[in-house]
Amino acid sequence: MAESDVEMREEGKAKVEIREVSKAELGRHDPPADADDSWQESWGFAWHDPARKAGGINHISIWRNRGVADVWNWCALDGKIVGKYQNLKLPHPESDFPNWSLGGQTVTTESGRRCRLELEFEKASADLHYEAFTEPLAFSLDTHGSTWGSSHYESIGRVKGTVTADDGPVKIDGFAWQDHSWGPRRWADVLSHRWIMASFGPDFFVTALQVVRESTAGGVPIGFIYDHGTLHRVERGSFGSRIADDGHSPLGCDAHLWVDAGHGYHITGNVHTASPSSHNEGFWFTDGLAVFECGGRLGAGIFEVQEMKSPAPWHKELRG
Repeated sequence: MAESDVEMREEGKAKVEIREVSKAELGRHDPPADADDSWQESWGFAWHDPARKAGGINHISIWRNRGVADVWNWCALDGKIVGKYQNLKLPHPESDFPNWSLGGQTVTTESGRRCRLELEFEKASADLHYEAFTEPLAFSLDTHGSTWGSSHYESIGRVKGTVTADDGPVKIDGFAWQDHSWGPRRWADVLSHRWIMASFGPDFFVTALQVVRESTAGGVPIGFIYDHGTLHRVERGSFGSRIADDGHSPLGCDAHLWVDAGHGYHITGNVHTASPSSHNEGFWFTDGLAVFECGGRLGAGIFEVQEMKSPAPWHKELRG
């Protein structure tokens, strides 16, 4: 086995734990005195009701040393994007975490397992209530050579509420994923990534992320699979991505994910609606609302892809 492969397997062994999140962790975090301007704090929410082909991505990052905040915010209903907003140079919200409002998003946090999200767009709105299946799962998003957030926790659960568009309010009942991260974040560290956020119910759910860095051609795994009360760490995998002719929209996946217990999971997914988001440093990606299947069970969530924008260092070596 090549040295780089050994390194990647070791990096896939970052500790993942389920634990209660304190009030201090729910709230605002300030950068240490020696932090550079890449230090940020973010809050994210992804949701999907496959019956109504409804869902979206809601995200804020507060760059405390840059004096700005940014928002990704979109909502789909019946397989169509009914609201979308993005802005990378907003002022900091007047109210900071855990309760905040910015870019058409208002979040009220009840605990590490419950929150309310109110969305306002030009021609649509949503009122969503979230409850997690378990206490949050805590782990780092950083690997050697890429920096996305040294402190991170997330949960997977159910979302209920309404989305209101042209035909009036529609009831929503689906799956959702919520996270909170803080620490340095340098988008350009990662050349490409794949991310499955899938839920099959309170006994079986998945967060599997694989990043490709400049230092090696292989993907570095991050994440977990929760299976009937047992938490497994993802050690390696392939995602079998299908990408649309536009060169960025995910159509689906045929993933094989292997965990620390030695066994693997075969997860397939099909995307019905997708929307791109972008950031500084040339970073951009596309999220797809996907229906997943594993072992005969159907679930739903998000399949996110980031394609390479230019030849990587190892491609240049091959060209001489």
